Parts: sequence; C-alpha cells; structure tokens
Amino acid sequence: MKLAAENAALRSKLLPFLGMFTCDTGGDLNEVTHFYHYKDLEQREAVRAAAAKDAQWQAFIDASRPHVAKQESRIMVESAAVYEALGKPGAAAFRSPPQTLPNNPVYEYRQYQLHPGYGSVPKLLAAFADGLPEKVAADRDGLLVAFAHSDVGVLNNVVELWRYPSAAACIKARVSARAVQKWRDTIAAVTPGVQQFQTSLLHPTAFSPWR
Repeated sequence: MKLAAENAALRSKLLPFLGMFTCDTGGDLNEVTHFYHYKDLEQREAVRAAAAKDAQWQAFIDASRPHVAKQESRIMVESAAVYEALGKPGAAAFRSPPQTLPNNPVYEYRQYQLHPGYGSVPKLLAAFADGLPEKVAADRDGLLVAFAHSDVGVLNNVVELWRYPSAAACIKARVSARAVQKWRDTIAAVTPGVQQFQTSLLHPTAFSPWR
C-alpha cells in the first residue's frame, strides 16, 4: 500500500482509476480491490498498452509484485436499466460527498453468483430495476456507486457497490430494507436463481478517488 500511495498520481494519470479499497470484514483480509472504467475493450487495450511502456509504472509493478500472493481481474458490464430506474448516471460519474468529521465511510460490496444459463442475469436485473427504487427510498444514507454483471471472469456474477457514512449506517439500511414489502418481493423473486451471496465492507484508501 505504501508503494501504491507513492504512485497514486501516476496511476490516475495513466489509467481511468475510480477507486481502491482494503477489506475490513466479510471477505479475504489483506486483500486490495480496485476499480477502473473503460468505455469499451478497445480503450482498455490502448490504455494498458500505453501504461506498459511507462518506465515509472513498470518500476512500480516490479517493486510491488513480490508483495502479491494472488491477483484476479474481471470485466464487468454496468446495468443501464438499474441506473435508469434509480436516476443514476453510472460508476464513472459517481462523486463522493464532501468529507465531514467524524468521517469513516465504508463501501458495501455485494456479490451474487447466479445459476448458469443466459436467463439468470437478465431476470435479476429486471427484478432489481423494479424493486430497488422503493428500497432506496427507505435508505437515507446509502449511495449506489456501481451495479454490474460479469462479462469476463466467473460468469453470471452480479455486483453492487454502495457507499455509507459508517458501518452502522450500512447495517441500519439493511434492516430498513427488510421492512419494504416491494423489496421483500424482489428478493423472493430472485433468490431461487442465486447460488451464493456475499457482502463485504471495504475501506477506501487515502488516495482513492472514491472516498
């Protein structure tokens, strides 16, 4: 993390960097998760090729590699239907609210692993686009950062990323959502298609654009 902090400005210069987080609980500890936004695969290839030619970036990669035990990369496609239902612009346009003290925001990273097949993801996305607005209306603190499904990597994987001012606010929002009948109906509709559901609480790094 020290090396990443020292090269944070370079990362933002070379890559469409959105956020970097460490896991607090609910997932593998000593794990770092970071997000980038590309408009298409062509842009991704061009940006990564340019970064590979940058000597300072390659020096950072070489220096950090001994500290990495495992690395995984996924390409996710955002859900326009969910964003439209909530009136949200998408992950690239998300801006963290101004910092206030005391301030210890957490990001809840929710992952759904669905059954194989072409219909699993569309069914969940349609159900969430229908049910999320009422859930959000009952949650004053949560901010949707990203909603997407996997295109490369483990398929039929759907993720949500939400920002809360604190871990306590996150849990309070979850309790409030359980009292919303429309949201309860949504969960009942999608649960048969879900193999596994995991939620993790993440802390943004000091140099993360998403704070």
